[in-house]
Amino acid sequence: MDPLLQVLPWVLGSVIFGVGIGFYLGVSKSPQKKTRPTEKQDAATLRVLTSVLEATEQLNEDVGAHNSEIQQVGQQLTELQLDGELEKAQKTLLSEISSVVKANQQLEDDLNYAQLRMEEQAQELDRTRREARTDALSGVANRKGFDEKLKMALCAWKRQRRRFVLVLVDVDHFKWINDTHGHQAGDQVVTQIGQFLRDCVRGDDFVARFGGDEFAILLAGVDLDSGALVAERMRETVALKNFGYQTGTEEATVTFSIGVAAPWRGVTEEAILERADQALYKAKESGRNKVYCYNQEQEGLVPATSAALL
Repeated sequence: MDPLLQVLPWVLGSVIFGVGIGFYLGVSKSPQKKTRPTEKQDAATLRVLTSVLEATEQLNEDVGAHNSEIQQVGQQLTELQLDGELEKAQKTLLSEISSVVKANQQLEDDLNYAQLRMEEQAQELDRTRREARTDALSGVANRKGFDEKLKMALCAWKRQRRRFVLVLVDVDHFKWINDTHGHQAGDQVVTQIGQFLRDCVRGDDFVARFGGDEFAILLAGVDLDSGALVAERMRETVALKNFGYQTGTEEATVTFSIGVAAPWRGVTEEAILERADQALYKAKESGRNKVYCYNQEQEGLVPATSAALL
């Protein structure tokens, strides 16, 4: 009698767990109305899928461990020497244990399948999200991706004073390339410039095509002086590089006009973009192939070499 009483809680718990499994499977297999998700829903779904994947992995481990425990209980119950009514109860409990073990095994299969499907869907959503924020021609982020990244950088600056510098890059005389060699040649140069800018920055930095022949770069963890030096090295390097048109043997040498700005107390997205644009305009107005910075302390525009010396 005593051994049977010892295993009863285990078996009853298993039966209750089995009922919960049945409810879970019923819910997970119920038909869902199909709707076309919006981009926000895609992002929310991706976050939920990631969380559910983690929970599913843990649940799968728990189910496996629970199945082993139930089987051990069944083995202990089988070894008991009982007769009469207790023997009937023993057979009934062994039958229930067998049903729960089968249900757990089915759940493990369902969980494995669900996990694979969710991983597949999460990868597809992540790919779609990346494509929606990537400029197909240059291979860097598009304006939408840049706007999101700038907003994140400003939040980090306001909350944690995490430094960054905004760099706006304009390709000098790009219209001449289009007019002289055609828009296809211009597109090829844009593609190569996108790769050039990616090669110029670090892994934590961010490059985007701001529009047309203009690019935006967010340099992470640097102040205005350091950002000005990076921009100046970029300007010097690109002037030494040839960009091929891939339509013959002709190549083009391009130069950059660059504007640089760093955040300040009370900064907004519009304000820092305006200051970087003012610096860019000053670089073009001064003859192009120059880097200008908006210096917050002086509240004015200065050449990059001067900014680095301040």
